[in-house]
Amino acid sequence: MKSLKVGGIVISVCALVLASAPASAKHHCKRVGASATAVTKEVSKALAKEALYQSNLFAGRKGRGHVDVSCKYLGVFTKCTARQVACK
Repeated sequence: MKSLKVGGIVISVCALVLASAPASAKHHCKRVGASATAVTKEVSKALAKEALYQSNLFAGRKGRGHVDVSCKYLGVFTKCTARQVACK
């Protein structure tokens, strides 16, 4: 009977340690990006920013800081990529 009580205490302590681990790692941040292609640069920028926002929203991340946007002209179309640091 004593061994069961001791085992229960060890399991409880391990559960406490594991439960507190995610609290310290709750600000898991990474650099994320999204791209869009459109006829004009302005539309492409807006679509890339919106795609980044939707990506963060559906992944449960929150954007931090400013959004970096880079665009490349591809003949008739313009492709823009929006990047930002996002945290869970």
